[in-house]
Amino acid sequence: MKLHAVEVLERESFGDHALIRYRWTGTPPAPGQFVMVRIAGAVQAFDPFLSRPFFAHDYDDEVVSLLFEIRGRGTFLLSEEDSVLLVSDPLGRGYTLDNGPVALVGGGVWVSPLKLLARHLSRSGIAFDAYLEIPATAPGAYAAWIAENYPDAILVRTQADSDAPQAILDSIGDLTRYAGLYASGPTPMLDAVKRFSDGTVPAQLALRERMACANGSCYGCAVPLWRDGVREYARACVDGPVFPAEVLAW
Repeated sequence: MKLHAVEVLERESFGDHALIRYRWTGTPPAPGQFVMVRIAGAVQAFDPFLSRPFFAHDYDDEVVSLLFEIRGRGTFLLSEEDSVLLVSDPLGRGYTLDNGPVALVGGGVWVSPLKLLARHLSRSGIAFDAYLEIPATAPGAYAAWIAENYPDAILVRTQADSDAPQAILDSIGDLTRYAGLYASGPTPMLDAVKRFSDGTVPAQLALRERMACANGSCYGCAVPLWRDGVREYARACVDGPVFPAEVLAW
């Protein structure tokens, strides 16, 4: 996998959340695609050794933005970088745009691919509503940033992880008024969305899996699927990370 040196244009931090913008003149990312990222430098480039996969949060005027949570040394170093990053081309299979109106559902920092999706839906004239979770643990600065950057979204504040999926679904109400549903969130939320949409509207779920090679070689991001009634495995990095809800063998 080839990595390209890119110029960091801006970085922001919201407690344990971070946003990085960088100049990108290559192939534009599609909604739901991801990039592999690591810091540059002779010493730091291999500390940590593996690159980190991040959804493309947005792309506009040759600028890509990445929204992520700081969870360890790798993401901390990325959040502190203010000059050069090493990034891959956009990877994976993203969302497929269908007729509207559609619902967008995001949980916590996993709202990240929905900004670019919303931009594409707007350009295509597809009506949508966005339902975004603001966890109780999210810093105030992050909640304010989400409200500013998704001004028309319905923000759902939750008090516990176990309550978040049902709180989001309750805010949607009657799902039959939508032609489709697009979701990105932690696994419990995606599982709830899958069950909620089953038999009512088609849903597309963006999975966040651990990745090492990002080219399908290591099978570290295997996802169970149903194919012709048989339980098989697909690789999120090349077959996803976005999958139709009905094929996931959860």
